[in-house]
Amino acid sequence: MKEINNIADFLISQDESLESVLGLMEKGGERILLVVDKENRLLGTITDGDIRRELISSGLKASSNAQKIMNSSPYSSTNKDKRIWKKLFSVHDIEHLPICNEDKTVEKIIRFTPENNDILKNVSVLIFAGGKGVRMGEKYSDIPKSIIEVDGKALIQRVIENLTSQGFSDISIALNHESEKIVNYLDNNLPQHSFNYIFEKNPKGTAGSLFELIKKKEVEDNILAINSDILFETNLTKFLEHHIELTNDITVGTAKYSYKLPYGVVNENDSNNISIEEKPIHKFNVLSGIYLFRKKLLSNFKIEKIDMDNLIDLSQNKEYLVGYYDIGSTWMDVGNEEALELATKFVRSKLI
Repeated sequence: MKEINNIADFLISQDESLESVLGLMEKGGERILLVVDKENRLLGTITDGDIRRELISSGLKASSNAQKIMNSSPYSSTNKDKRIWKKLFSVHDIEHLPICNEDKTVEKIIRFTPENNDILKNVSVLIFAGGKGVRMGEKYSDIPKSIIEVDGKALIQRVIENLTSQGFSDISIALNHESEKIVNYLDNNLPQHSFNYIFEKNPKGTAGSLFELIKKKEVEDNILAINSDILFETNLTKFLEHHIELTNDITVGTAKYSYKLPYGVVNENDSNNISIEEKPIHKFNVLSGIYLFRKKLLSNFKIEKIDMDNLIDLSQNKEYLVGYYDIGSTWMDVGNEEALELATKFVRSKLI
């Protein structure tokens, strides 16, 4: 755990505009702001996830303020016992904990700092980078999707740097569409890394390259498969420990995604009575594009071409154990030009 005692850069009023909140979030560098009153009493918190939800729901030109965006019921503690803090992090799955005195005046912030685990080094990684990116529009028609840049750095480069920072070293990359451009990009921008490339002469579906990977003798017992067009931050040690502890054959990574409906919703209680739910937030668990597979499962199939959803369905039909793991809300799929614009804003504001 890290104690942040100099909290001046993290305290904001509830009247701060969204644009101001974005600037203050970048300045603080911790992906959290505390909304306080004039006496610095805690009113709510704003995390990177809160801002992302607002931008996704209301668009890049949203004119919201801190009071609208904030979580008005945040977890905090008046206890000075670090063991209590550790329990709160575990039970509520939070990254930051405001520490207040009895009248809710903020004293400091505690940040949870997970440790890397050596078991991650014993996992083989396969990055899927063969897609054409047809949803990206005419502007990017000549650029493979995985090397489209977000704030000066390709999507696949950001994925690789995320993985290597957590201890992964055995990384393979599945290629198909304009593979030479991707190889050249990585050679020029990540010359310190070496990768095992799997070149698909013909498209093998969104999961087919997994079966090419396991033909190699040095592949580990657990395989992390990940899309190259996502941005995410999650503790992959926890993901792997969950996968191993439950003895899953496949663990599907899911992400929290919420959408705020911009209208009031009318609920019909009966023919003469209605209730109105003002701008409700709908929450979903969505596929994150991150998966863990046991090599033994894949070895039991004789497959060359298959999509990921079909592979998961086939495995469940054969009664293999398929589970899921929630990677949290610090995630986004950069699937089209609008999402790319949002991703650029998120990265520049250090929201992801």
